[in-house]
Amino acid sequence: MTTASSHHRDVVAGFLCAFSLALSGIALARDPALLSSVAIVVALVALRMSQARQTLASVAVAVGALAFFFGMVIAIVTANPLY
Repeated sequence: MTTASSHHRDVVAGFLCAFSLALSGIALARDPALLSSVAIVVALVALRMSQARQTLASVAVAVGALAFFFGMVIAIVTANPLY
């Protein structure tokens, strides 16, 4: 493994983490079951992909799990569809 390829993996993992965090935010307002599940999977892929971005990816997994929980609570309280 060269340093150039690991740098590219770190960059892609960072973008995946950012995408996961954005999906988690959207999941609070729209389709929490689907979007937060996808956000968690994307964050887990980023977590496995990079060594340098493990903390950011771990935070993205935690935010995705919290978005799932609070998105479900919001959807149930407001009588919106869960998926």
